Amino acid sequence: MTRAQIQPWHIALGLSLLIAVFVSLWPTGVGRDYLNHLARTHIEGHLASDPDLQRFFGLSFDFIPDLTMDLIVPWLSHMIGTYAAGAVTLWLAFMLAPLAGLALSKALFGRVTWPSLIGFLTLFNVNMDWGFVNYYAATGLALFAFILWLKMRPNWQRTLVFFPLALVLCVNHALAFLMFGFLALSWELIAYARQERGTLTTFLTKAVIYDVTAMIGGLIFLGASVLSASDLPQGTADFFSLKQKAYALSSATEFYNRPLGVFAGLAVLGGLYFSIRSGWFKFASGMGWLCGAVLGLVVLMPTSVLGIWGLHLRFTAVLIILVGACVQVTPAFSLSRQRLVSVVVGALGFSLIVNGAVQMARIDAIVKETRAALDSVPRGSTVLIGISSENIHYAAVMNAAASIVIDRSGYVPGLFTNTSPVDIHPDYAARHMPQSQPLTPAELTLAASREPIPSQNGYWSLAYARGWTETFDYLIFYQLAEDPPFRMEEICAVRRTEDIVLYTAQACVTD
Repeated sequence: MTRAQIQPWHIALGLSLLIAVFVSLWPTGVGRDYLNHLARTHIEGHLASDPDLQRFFGLSFDFIPDLTMDLIVPWLSHMIGTYAAGAVTLWLAFMLAPLAGLALSKALFGRVTWPSLIGFLTLFNVNMDWGFVNYYAATGLALFAFILWLKMRPNWQRTLVFFPLALVLCVNHALAFLMFGFLALSWELIAYARQERGTLTTFLTKAVIYDVTAMIGGLIFLGASVLSASDLPQGTADFFSLKQKAYALSSATEFYNRPLGVFAGLAVLGGLYFSIRSGWFKFASGMGWLCGAVLGLVVLMPTSVLGIWGLHLRFTAVLIILVGACVQVTPAFSLSRQRLVSVVVGALGFSLIVNGAVQMARIDAIVKETRAALDSVPRGSTVLIGISSENIHYAAVMNAAASIVIDRSGYVPGLFTNTSPVDIHPDYAARHMPQSQPLTPAELTLAASREPIPSQNGYWSLAYARGWTETFDYLIFYQLAEDPPFRMEEICAVRRTEDIVLYTAQACVTD
């Protein structure tokens, strides 16, 4: 294949295969929330056949709009294993949204355009950094759904198609459903302003009859889920702050590397703005207004609502994907400029992908170290998590502990039972706290000396670690080399690695 024969979709295919290699090599290379979700979906798939898991966990129905992994991993894990099933969802989360950008450009221009590849600069973004895998995979589905919405006229046929589809989007993730609704509503308003939807009365009538009906299933499910969300933590961050908005600017390109993420984010956003202002890129009809609406969403979105944190980070990548898909090159963008910009974008993309590979390999290695440290722990053990200081990498530590559930059929106190079908057995409610943080030496020492108290709500307890030397079997402790060693008379170190000490919750036997 000659250089002139290379098409944008060839590069997209190559990147898709490359990311498939990454998730195959480093299936636990995405930290923070991801492995916690993976452990939870492992329980869903294997609880019925695992007596050890049955001691700690149960399942119950609830309206939960955050279930992408739950729809894939439990059944797929029986065929290829939990970690491999999780890797499939990782690949989907990485690839669906950028690929939707290519599909959107094809729908708008009849071909996959070169600018649509700009969306692949967002492959490694803050959503994947934080492990928001359910959300970002569902975001790709929402973008594909919006392409279908564009192709259909407002009538009963579109309503019948989107009534179940909206519900599916909401079940996968509420924020993806809301984003789709925002895009669909914005497009209908744009179409009306372009005199494509008739008079105001006709437009409003059709919107109520066709569009609201199309969304009603998702809206009902969302409403039911809000009623059951009273147990989510509230007040987790500032509602709105300039600092958080500045963080959002790099959210499309940041993956465990703040300097590179900020530089790349500003470069991409600034480059797109300059290219559009200079007349190098031209929006497809009406799409400039749509991208402007998404820009407004990025600017105005608060940090936290109803205990759901990180709303301000969710949509910058979507904005870049949409802009790249909705523009085409103009004659003002000369061939020499195109070549220069291609080199710059290629170099930036290469840097972001190399950083993504390095970070995935690093996190995966830490998870594997934890799994090795735990290989002598008996199945069905209860394990508490500690850290020598708050400088320990949270993403690696908290989520690596999910291997206790997946590999050892054991119990850890921080599993996301408050946003999942997984429940805690009543006997362990006093030892459970969803999204709890690893404990520092001071917290471990204080908690060990205090009397346990029952769970007040039957699901978890803020005092889950009280008397832990009597209520937990092991402590896995992450230790920085420069921090003083952790010592308590009631516990005994049974295994050490470079960064981890495994303690049994009983005193050492001495002669």
